[in-house]
Amino acid sequence: MRNLILLLATALAFLSAPGVQAQQRAKELRLLAGELPPYTFQIPPASVEETPGVGQGFVYEVVNEMARRVGHTGLIEFMPWGEAQRIAQTKPNIGILALTRTPEREDRYRWLAEIVTDDLILVGGQGIDVSSLEKVKDRPVGVLSRSGAEALLKDRGFTRVRPQPEEWLNARQMQQRRIDAWLAPRLMVIHAMREVGGNLEALNFGEIVRKSEIYLAASKDLPDAEAEKWAKALKAVKADGTYQRIADEYNRMKIVPLPDEMRRRFSQPVWEGR
Repeated sequence: MRNLILLLATALAFLSAPGVQAQQRAKELRLLAGELPPYTFQIPPASVEETPGVGQGFVYEVVNEMARRVGHTGLIEFMPWGEAQRIAQTKPNIGILALTRTPEREDRYRWLAEIVTDDLILVGGQGIDVSSLEKVKDRPVGVLSRSGAEALLKDRGFTRVRPQPEEWLNARQMQQRRIDAWLAPRLMVIHAMREVGGNLEALNFGEIVRKSEIYLAASKDLPDAEAEKWAKALKAVKADGTYQRIADEYNRMKIVPLPDEMRRRFSQPVWEGR
C-alpha cells in the first residue's frame, strides 16, 4: 500500500510539472476573448493595468465551467477583439468567446455552443427617434469596432458609423452627445452606461434589430469530436444548475465606474484588417 501511495504521489507531481502543463496547453483548444463586458472582461480592465487582470464575465464563467468538464486547463487569453477574430479565422485549433453569430460571420467559424441570447438594440439620446434604423441613417451612430453591429450598418449603407474599441467609449460618446444613436447588445449597453456612471433613463431604447446570439465559436476546421465535446459540456453546465447560478451572480453584480483617464492609460489599438 505504501508503495502504491508513493507511486500515485510521483505521478501527480509529474502531471503538475510546468513542462507537462505546457504540453497539455499546446494540444488543447486555445481560447481567446476580448473586453466585452458583461460577457467577457478583466478586473482591472486591460486599459487600466499593464499586467493581466482577473477574467470575469457571464460567458467567461460558463465557458470556464465547460472547459473543466472536457478536461481543458481553463486558460482563456484576453487580447484586442479584432486580433482575436483574425487568429480564429486564420489559425487551427482556436476557440473564441463571446462571439455574436451573424450572417456576415456564418461561414468564417465553427459554432460550438450558444451561451446566451441578447437583443441587438438601437438606443438614442433624448429627442432622437430610434424606432427604426432608417430614422438614424444620416446621424452619427456608435458601434463596437469589428462587431456584427458595425458590419450590419455598413452593409446597409450607413456612412456616419463611429466605431470604438470598447463599448464604454460609446456610452461616454452618448453622454457627451457626440453620437445620436448606438447599436449594441442590450446587456452591453446597460453595463457600459453603468461603467461610466451614466443615467440609463436618459436613453431611448428603440428597435430590436435582431437577436444577438452569443457563442463559443472556433476555427472553421475544428474536428467533429472536439466540437461535440464542448456542446455536451454546455448541456452538463445547464443540467446541474451551474449555468443558473452564474447567471444569478451576474444579475446581482455591482459596477464601480472608473475615471476615463485611468481607462485610457494603457489603451490598446484595434486591429483593422479583414
